[in-house]
Amino acid sequence: MNSLIVNMIPFRLLASVGAVCTLLFAVSRFTLSAENSARETLNIEKDTMLQRQRLRALANHLEFSRICDTVYVLGNRFLEVNLQTQHVTVRFRNGDSLRIPISTGNVKITDAIATPTGIFSIQSKTPEALSRQFDNTKMLWWIGFNYNVGFHGLERDSYYKYLGVRPSSHGCVRTGREDVKKLYDVVELGDPVIVYDTIPARILAFADTSRFAFDTTRAYLLGSRTKSRGKLMNERLELLYNGKRIAEQQFSLYIPRWYQLRPGGYSVGNRDSLVAPQEYPSTIAAGFTRSPRDFFAHTLDNAWFAKERALLTKPLSVNAADSLSEAASDSTKRHPKPSRKKSRTRKTAKAS
Repeated sequence: MNSLIVNMIPFRLLASVGAVCTLLFAVSRFTLSAENSARETLNIEKDTMLQRQRLRALANHLEFSRICDTVYVLGNRFLEVNLQTQHVTVRFRNGDSLRIPISTGNVKITDAIATPTGIFSIQSKTPEALSRQFDNTKMLWWIGFNYNVGFHGLERDSYYKYLGVRPSSHGCVRTGREDVKKLYDVVELGDPVIVYDTIPARILAFADTSRFAFDTTRAYLLGSRTKSRGKLMNERLELLYNGKRIAEQQFSLYIPRWYQLRPGGYSVGNRDSLVAPQEYPSTIAAGFTRSPRDFFAHTLDNAWFAKERALLTKPLSVNAADSLSEAASDSTKRHPKPSRKKSRTRKTAKAS
């Protein structure tokens, strides 16, 4: 009996040692698996973070590559003249808009010019003007914005068939008599006007004066008619074309209310001339952070023109008349108008 017990002791010892080894092996495998899982999780998190940073950098790259030079408007309205769609759109700060069919300059007509593109401002208004160049033709509800180029209607109706269809004037922007009267009642001297025939490299947008205080250290007012303003505007376009506008000129441009821009206006450029994507500012490139869009500029792509074309079939808002009357009444409160004794006929050098 004793010999049997003695013979069983090594077996039990070996079984215990085997169980301990098995347990240690299982613990080591579990620990190794946990470490591998933690390492894999950490690698996945790193890869995800790196992927997000790369995606954010790519988003920034795409945003900067499609950037435009935005000129901000401090007033309550501006006008967009689209020579491609032959429409003018009055945009109001409250989001309303008034879209009117037009007919612009046709170079195939004798003594005619193409309606010049650029950023201008309303320079003159009179209920009736005469063209000395074209046999004292009456131009009704004249609204001049670029020397002798302006909006107006005509007494005859033969030009109505071209409105919103194709150019047919000598250079001015013809509109229907009813529509130009609406336009005349809404706009004021100094309201900005942007004219373009392709996707512009420079656009207009309303300054968000309610969200941030006007910062003169990061802004530039187009409040002078000196040649330096024109040089600055041309320089910004050249930097934009070369991909250095955001990196080298980090300030915004503003058009003050009721201010008339220099004669001849400013160029709107062409998006097709952008040959290089915009470079990052150093602070944005280092941190992979998104750019403050309101600080630099607005984006613009081909979808913008598609949206413009879609508006052709969209009817005017039922509140358009109310908006126009509110805008007209608001304009009289904001700025005193010069007194006029009588509506007198004005003579100008060009007609349309």
